[in-house]
Amino acid sequence: MTLADEHDVDVLMYHRDGTIYVDSRTGAPERLLELLDGLGLDRHCAPEEDDEWHQVPEHWGEIAVKQMADRAVLLLTRAGYRISIDTVVGGTAHQAARAATRPSPPAPAPATPPSAGSRRSP
Repeated sequence: MTLADEHDVDVLMYHRDGTIYVDSRTGAPERLLELLDGLGLDRHCAPEEDDEWHQVPEHWGEIAVKQMADRAVLLLTRAGYRISIDTVVGGTAHQAARAATRPSPPAPAPATPPSAGSRRSP
């Protein structure tokens, strides 16, 4: 029984010991596993235990993980799968990183001085 089975979802994305795992139900259809492959996840298999799972590649940064998670939700739910994502994935560190990469808003335009010929009414 996988963690996805225990949480009663088709896909469970969670963080453990510095690695982000993407776990699918026991006996998940090959179509689901191919969708996870298509998200750029690394597929792992332990044939002696009849176990398959995916992991986020180690070289991915937080923003890449968050973007993949956003795509996964859209793709998998449209395909009819239920997905659950641990709150650690895409948490406050991700939000801070995104804020740091956003361009600064443009400075407001300077106020236009009144023209020399205009008069103020008393």
